[in-house]
Amino acid sequence: MKEQLFNLIKKHQYNISIYTEDIFERRCQEEIIRSDEDKSSFVYIEFDFESINITLANESNSHQFWSIFLETLSQNKRGNDVLGFLEHESGIGLLLLDSKLDGWTRLVGRFIRTASKHNFEIMNLVLEKNVKPIVYPSCIQDIQAQQAAKQEQ
Repeated sequence: MKEQLFNLIKKHQYNISIYTEDIFERRCQEEIIRSDEDKSSFVYIEFDFESINITLANESNSHQFWSIFLETLSQNKRGNDVLGFLEHESGIGLLLLDSKLDGWTRLVGRFIRTASKHNFEIMNLVLEKNVKPIVYPSCIQDIQAQQAAKQEQ
């Protein structure tokens, strides 16, 4: 999958960089620290290759999905957003820095618009079924609230 993504980036001359899994993990850790210090937030999103490909059901749909994914990011990527491979190159992770859930919602709309231009209506299903954004630090606050509720019981 990694090679397919790099070939698409090269073919269309997209100005997109994808960090290796080690560097991406380090960037995630740095962003948690920065977010804590600045009292800011970010959105973490995983695009798992296997689950997405199961939903897409064939190689042609997979190729079109990733083409639309990269096209959308190249047209709408903010300079401070971070894209990188997940552990064992099992997928792609995306950090929307200084953002909350509305940042992800806007990006989903852009994915859907680009997919619509290419008559690729399955895009919405793939995003709804396989992609769950996590907003930091809200996710930590939710966990702490759940733990506190369990202790009260």
